[in-house]
Amino acid sequence: MKAESIKELKYYKNKNSKALTILAEGDSWFDYPRNMFFLGPDANIIDHLYDKKDLIIYNMASNGDEAVEMLSGENKFKLIKALESYKFDILLFSGGGNDIVGGYDFNFILNEKKDSMKWKDCINLERLEIKIDQIKSSYKFLCEIAKDYPNIKIVSHTYDLCPPSKTGFKPIKFLPTTFGDGWLKVYLTEKKIYNYDDQKNIIDYILKALREILIEIDKKYDNFTVVDTQGTLGDKHWRDELHPNSVGFELISQKIYKALV
Repeated sequence: MKAESIKELKYYKNKNSKALTILAEGDSWFDYPRNMFFLGPDANIIDHLYDKKDLIIYNMASNGDEAVEMLSGENKFKLIKALESYKFDILLFSGGGNDIVGGYDFNFILNEKKDSMKWKDCINLERLEIKIDQIKSSYKFLCEIAKDYPNIKIVSHTYDLCPPSKTGFKPIKFLPTTFGDGWLKVYLTEKKIYNYDDQKNIIDYILKALREILIEIDKKYDNFTVVDTQGTLGDKHWRDELHPNSVGFELISQKIYKALV
């Protein structure tokens, strides 16, 4: 069930006292637009979770947000204000993907491929470590913030291993037009990494590194649970280079829902 405001959330909770109240904060995996804007099928994790009658969700997510960005500055204070406005059962959080495979950062951690280089040589491991440490610190900061609200639990997810392609955002399913050339392959080819297997290995390595730090935080903090959704999707489950299609997001949301309830 979707709540547009804290006031509306309180109203729905009074109508269904057994429902879990959820504050969702995150990136496009929580806020990706539908194929036909308002008319298309469910287009992200939260869309699918809205269909669950035992969940009431107030969603603060925004496309393109990075974990570091969500937990600093004005965004941090908006999150804290929301937490202070209502005693949520769960803080559902999606973040980290844009920090390392987003349009502003993926190129930063790639080396240009030379003739003698293997695929792993094309990853600037020092820069990747810096980015991973930033994400890790953001999640740890989130867990520490949540300690001030002892009744709330944080639930997050890992990102699946996306195939490199030139498919960017397509606002209308049946039109050939897309915005941009994707988020990954374009930078890989700019760095002269042309082989598909090399491209896929690089993407997998980086997203697996993100998965490892989320699992590490899960083990460290009692108030944090990561739902390991990596490996859920096949090639047919992708809408574009970074985002699953409706069926793919449904598969991921099912695993998250199981963890929530």
